Amino acid sequence: MSSRFPEKADVPTIKAQQHLLQSQLKTLCLLISNLPSTLPAGFPDGPLRKYFTDVDIDPDEEPWYSVDRAWTRVFQGTEEQQLALITSGPDGIGLLQHFFEWIAQQPGLAKYDGHYLTANKVYQVNELIIRVFRNYQGDQSVHDGLFLQKLV
Repeated sequence: MSSRFPEKADVPTIKAQQHLLQSQLKTLCLLISNLPSTLPAGFPDGPLRKYFTDVDIDPDEEPWYSVDRAWTRVFQGTEEQQLALITSGPDGIGLLQHFFEWIAQQPGLAKYDGHYLTANKVYQVNELIIRVFRNYQGDQSVHDGLFLQKLV
């Protein structure tokens, strides 16, 4: 995985931004599928479930604004609070993956660079998950040896 997210000038076309988003989503899927088995489970009434499911896109707004609004409500805390959001189970970080996959298919996302901006949010989640992997390095349930080395 790249150590930095590309600048907007490096992905000037909608097609390039869509590709960037799909690439970040693939990485997110890979990371989530390899999460430590000892990771705490998310809560049914937790912020991931509350803000990243049943999202309504206001017809007067573009899909990106729904992403930004949910993101701001959930991820505006400290790094420690953000890392605590990386949880497992049906109410865990997988909800965010499903949300991002759904939003990527919404008409109008291309407006206002929504693919690029959403890809940046996915990248930030990927970076958080990699930090979680590093915190679990001593855990035998983590398959991050060569796997994590390939990503960083």
